[in-house]
Amino acid sequence: MKKTQEIRLISSGEDMDEVLNEATSFSESMNLSEKDSLRIRLLTEETMSMIRTLTGELELSLSFIGQDDECIIRVETDTGMNVMKKEDILSVSPSGKNASAKGIMGKIRDVFETAFTMPADGAFEDFSSSSGLQGMPGDIYSGPFMDTVYWTLSDYRSNVEAQDETPEKKERWDELEKSIVSNVADDVQVGVRGGHVVMTISYKIRTEQEGK
Repeated sequence: MKKTQEIRLISSGEDMDEVLNEATSFSESMNLSEKDSLRIRLLTEETMSMIRTLTGELELSLSFIGQDDECIIRVETDTGMNVMKKEDILSVSPSGKNASAKGIMGKIRDVFETAFTMPADGAFEDFSSSSGLQGMPGDIYSGPFMDTVYWTLSDYRSNVEAQDETPEKKERWDELEKSIVSNVADDVQVGVRGGHVVMTISYKIRTEQEGK
């Protein structure tokens, strides 16, 4: 790892300015171009917007991780937290699954919440919404920042592309096209590591780093 910066925050707190300042500091430490710095800021803003919609008041860590050609925004929190009222979320669906998540970040939030409220011996597919299952990798696998990856944006996009032409496919494709994260990030992954649920947003540096 070339550079890592971490900040602790509360999901219901007013941490936006502090986090954005950290994103700016990170971009400067990575000598990113103005365009890449703007994209990191946009991804950070989207990440913070998602964090603020999480149910309950959660303590999280948000890290900016830099490698030679990649920047990663990582969010993690403890799994199995009692402050989540998952029954309130599940009550929106007779099937006991949250099928109402709208937008790409809404779907990512749904997967994130599902991951840290599952029983320790639970199977992700038994608790996830249908859209969450569409983002599951063909085989659950380990990523560099987590032990088990449950959902990826790249797999979700591929699954939507492979669907037959239906109003549902059109709606999901429109969400992908309108999403800042979908258009800027190279991938998003949600999974678990140890006692934490982890979300990573990866961004490949597009333009030459300043000072190189």
